[in-house]
Amino acid sequence: MFDSAMLAAYLERVGVTAPRRPTLHALRRVHRAHVAAMPYENLDIQLGRPISLDPGALFRKFVERGRGGYCYEHNGVLALALEAMGFDVRRVLGGVARETEGDKNWWNHMPLVVRFEGKHGGTEYLADAGIGTGFRDPLPIRNGSYRVGAFNFGMWSLGGDTWRCSIDPRVSNLTFDFRLPARRPEEFADRCRELSTSPESPFVKTLTVQNPREDDMWVLRARTLTVYDPRQPDFKTVRVVEDADAFATLLRGRFNLTLADDEVAALWAKAAAQHEEKLAEDAKAEALEGAV
Repeated sequence: MFDSAMLAAYLERVGVTAPRRPTLHALRRVHRAHVAAMPYENLDIQLGRPISLDPGALFRKFVERGRGGYCYEHNGVLALALEAMGFDVRRVLGGVARETEGDKNWWNHMPLVVRFEGKHGGTEYLADAGIGTGFRDPLPIRNGSYRVGAFNFGMWSLGGDTWRCSIDPRVSNLTFDFRLPARRPEEFADRCRELSTSPESPFVKTLTVQNPREDDMWVLRARTLTVYDPRQPDFKTVRVVEDADAFATLLRGRFNLTLADDEVAALWAKAAAQHEEKLAEDAKAEALEGAV
């Protein structure tokens, strides 16, 4: 758990004051601030650095180094902060794309469930800062469709203690499943290590930075930047980041990341190589299709 000094530094990083009580309103405020301040990103994985779920390592990376991370890291930090603020929060088993890829996808995600007690019984909310095209506000764990800002999300029971959450289909045909019983952080360590080091992992293959805001979502994959904005006629715009300077400006500006010049240079080299590889794969697939 974060001590008082660590909590104060976290709250300064995300730009909110400490809540007086662990209420639903306070949870929404902290969750929204966390998602806005710290993007979903896999840049340390791209740089070949080990990912640690140790509380001290998470604090140093997110708060002191001005960075983001991927799901285990984001929700690990958020859970530590919420616990320090007095929330009843538990880490739970998750599986992104389990609906389409099966049970092997259990453990590839670690959502959070926050419980509030009331005079009519308890209510629970899904808190999750670890989905790059996810929701800024926590979602009630009950069947329904929920609008958060300009985007729509779904929640429904699969029976027993298992639930499914869907991302706005205009953004991604993606769901993730989760189960309500509490899990220990160390139970996710092996899968976290696999996903952050295996050459077959999508987190290793492609540089990714994502960030949902109230009115839009920005998604960078290698050199391709996609912006989802319901206010625009086409909803989605796609462009290729033109050069290293624009890449650096994007990471340090819109994505609010603190990165040294040598880190940006190494990441640009990765992004450029991945972009060229994707172009070659697309050209090969197009040629094969034309030959049929």
